[in-house]
Amino acid sequence: MNDSEDLMYSSEASATRYLYYQGLNDINVFVEDAGKEYEYETIFKRLFGDQYSISAIFALGGKRNVRSRFEEFGTENPDDHTVKNFYIVDGDFDRYIHQEDLVDNPFFIYLKTYNIENYFLDETACIQFAKGRLKCFDIVARDKINFRFWKETIVGQAAKLFLCYCFVKKYFPEIESVKRSAYLFIDDKTGFERDDSAYQQYWEMVLALRSDVEEKIAEIVAIYEQINGKEFYNLICGKFLFDSLYCYIRSIVNSKFEKSDFRWHLINHFDISQLDYVKFAIVSRL
Repeated sequence: MNDSEDLMYSSEASATRYLYYQGLNDINVFVEDAGKEYEYETIFKRLFGDQYSISAIFALGGKRNVRSRFEEFGTENPDDHTVKNFYIVDGDFDRYIHQEDLVDNPFFIYLKTYNIENYFLDETACIQFAKGRLKCFDIVARDKINFRFWKETIVGQAAKLFLCYCFVKKYFPEIESVKRSAYLFIDDKTGFERDDSAYQQYWEMVLALRSDVEEKIAEIVAIYEQINGKEFYNLICGKFLFDSLYCYIRSIVNSKFEKSDFRWHLINHFDISQLDYVKFAIVSRL
């Protein structure tokens, strides 16, 4: 089975589950990330507590599938109109290059960041994780981790790369961009930019695509800054940033640990109030 068939299977299976779970959910939530339903369950339980019953979350394997189900199922459960359907998708680059295609509906919610992983990368959660391996007091762990240094450094280094990706996504969508491995550009020993000029080589490749690349990127920057200001964290894929942070933390604690364990810790401990805008968008419609 190829990737497109996998996604179709995932979407069809989730649609079937949606019909099966009629009457069991107080809220129906559709998301992109197939196979990550258990993560979203944890996130929504942290966000809502026991306020609403969410017995199943429907992960459809991509924004296109989420949008398709939105058009098919609409905003209400057919058997109980008090049960609403909410569709939550990644922000990606859409606000900066596809504004005309955004779904304008309060039940279709775009994350303000590139994707959900951006929210996981929380300073306090990282320090808690590192403390158990460093075996030291909070103040020492905080000083050793220096989360602000990591964040400012990687965002400063990766902003140009993701502006290139954004440009490529808009004008040359057939060329692979964000799905490229983060390790093509970051050093797995430090979490920061590699010292082999990989960034510069990619920049030069993008410049060769057409004569007005820098002008078009400047237009993207202007739109981004109008929405987010001059800090480019929201432009950068959270999965890329997570890979960077994983390598960075590992270098400081000087020990190996599973990336999946680190991710799970962050999911359970990141500042959930960052998603209050999603909570408000849902509650205000119930």
